Amino acid sequence: MSRYKIVISDYYYPTQDEENRAYAKLADAEIVDLTKLVPGGVLKPEELIPYVRDCDALVVQFAAVTREVIEAMEKCKIIARYAIGVDNIDVKAATEKKIYVANVSDYCIDEVANTAAAHILNAVRKISRANEMLKSGSFAMNAVRPLIRLQNATLCLIGFGNIARNLEKKMLPFFRHIVAYDPYFTRAAEYPEVEFLGFEAAVAKADVISIHVPLTDSTRNLLNEAAFAGMKDGVVIVNTARGGVIDENALLAALRSGKVSRAGLDVVATEDFAGSQLLRESHVTLTPHIGWCSEDSVLELQRKVGENVVACLTTGKPNYPVNRW
Repeated sequence: MSRYKIVISDYYYPTQDEENRAYAKLADAEIVDLTKLVPGGVLKPEELIPYVRDCDALVVQFAAVTREVIEAMEKCKIIARYAIGVDNIDVKAATEKKIYVANVSDYCIDEVANTAAAHILNAVRKISRANEMLKSGSFAMNAVRPLIRLQNATLCLIGFGNIARNLEKKMLPFFRHIVAYDPYFTRAAEYPEVEFLGFEAAVAKADVISIHVPLTDSTRNLLNEAAFAGMKDGVVIVNTARGGVIDENALLAALRSGKVSRAGLDVVATEDFAGSQLLRESHVTLTPHIGWCSEDSVLELQRKVGENVVACLTTGKPNYPVNRW
């Protein structure tokens, strides 16, 4: 019997070469790749449970790791996810059972910040809208106006973690003023150029709002009807974080009323881009959750997931723990 059993529920990468190089550092490990047993892997909790009862590590992409899955685990030490967010894992249940949940919190910082910057500039200058009109043969300058001057505008960052801080540096030359809302950020003195405010005050000042928070109970539908009501008329909304942070019905109403002039979204609430009503809104530019992606970031993510597993099994703690006890 192998010393370690690592179960991989699902992934969409062409190979596991990066992870296998990490796993090779373990003296004796059995790798159970469920995508080799079930096309696309095993995503449903009730189907995952039989495979994970005796695993030492579980590696997941989209599989739902519920309390029921975690309680069925007899000796698991780590649940490692291919992502920054861990909203498909019951972190509370894992913590109660002293199972580490690990992400990779720093693998695509520049890519996501650049995607947010692209959406901001596209939305403010209405590049996509002008292109669509021109290709349809009906361009008229007044149809894309009003156009604001960024040098007179205020950018609001919702969340001030790694990605938002990277974006702030990039956007500082463009905007007159940058404000931020992050109740957990404790190093505001290091960013004298940023005004830190409460949520209502921050969104009220903004000409452009860019979202950079994880999806949790406290952030779900953070941008709701009341939040939109407190914003300036014609505000631009950009979201490269998680779709569920925005109440999409409230956003649709705000777009149709003109409260929101344009939205640039790399995420939607259900990840069903084809079925999203937002896809049919002329004032919305959607990208299909590609903000994290570059050839380098994919390899980095895979390598660091493998290293998380190996570190936890050999030292007792992953390199990127989400939970502690």
